[in-house]
Amino acid sequence: MTYEIDPTGRLRPPTTQHVGRDAYMLAGDPQGRFVYAAHGGWQVGWNGAACAVNGTDGMVVTYAPDPRDGALAWVSETTVYRAGGWCGEGAGWNWLSGGATRVHGLWYNRWGTAGHHLTFSYVSVAVASDGQLGPVSRRAFDFDADPGRVTVDVRSDVLYKAANAPTTPGTIHAQGGLTAHVIEPDGQLTRMGWSNLCLAATIPPLAYPRPLVAARGFLFASVSLTEPERKTVCSYQGLRLRPLADLGFSASAGEAFVPSGEAMPPLVAMAVPGPELRLFAMNGDGDLQLLDSEPLLNPASQFLFHPSGRFLYVVDTSARLRGYTVDSGGLELVESIDDAGGNMAITLGEAKSDVR
Repeated sequence: MTYEIDPTGRLRPPTTQHVGRDAYMLAGDPQGRFVYAAHGGWQVGWNGAACAVNGTDGMVVTYAPDPRDGALAWVSETTVYRAGGWCGEGAGWNWLSGGATRVHGLWYNRWGTAGHHLTFSYVSVAVASDGQLGPVSRRAFDFDADPGRVTVDVRSDVLYKAANAPTTPGTIHAQGGLTAHVIEPDGQLTRMGWSNLCLAATIPPLAYPRPLVAARGFLFASVSLTEPERKTVCSYQGLRLRPLADLGFSASAGEAFVPSGEAMPPLVAMAVPGPELRLFAMNGDGDLQLLDSEPLLNPASQFLFHPSGRFLYVVDTSARLRGYTVDSGGLELVESIDDAGGNMAITLGEAKSDVR
């Protein structure tokens, strides 16, 4: 579904199109030129006396908006994994994000007898300025020991993930923590830092944090602690993940709008229990100042800031889409649409913008 955004942030009635394959996730590039879609996934099971594949190849597809009505037109596609495997195996997409020169994704694969093992893999696909997709880079993480919790700061090409402590090849430590990786020009990952601290508290083994959002070298992650037992958001600075603060509240999702000018503070939106939406401004030291909050009927599952920084769109777990103006420093509801969908991306035309 494609909605046109009017100057007030409201969404005009959508146009609906079928894209021809199972599209599970959408992401936009920062310039609003393209929409990237994660297609495919499969399950392998017994069909009578034979082992049959139910599903399609894992693919990334680039679409460009038609300037007349915003409808998506195919530009390029590439296969990242071929369907198939042993009986009991399943595979598919877990997460997708778009950057200026690469598309980032997380792929899961259940394998082994009756699918007893689970591997998460980071997938990175090069994107040219015309939307053509290039070489695919893949990095499989430790099977059965990686929780598959990641986020990418597409502005600085850094991947943050929940992970174990650095180990020698072939060994696994059951010690929960966070890692920071530089995404190299070819899509490969270079690990830079690791931390299992939240301020001065140690994150318990196997209590893997969830990276929520990153901006200007600061990371905010949801962490479970035991002394006392609680969930909280912790902040970290730099590629070495220096622990900064225990923010004293928990959150399940987050997103940031980062202005191009360094003098302007980033805006950070988070979903907190209640359920509630909170909007913060982040200063140069990584501290968050609460600007406004808004109760929600259901927990928020995805946020999307308009590239202008004027609007924030929120989808909750019941597929309700809510739009807010945020340029005045607060949250002003301008739109609420039931059954509006899941993943979102924004494209920008010469005179209008569209949200999906």
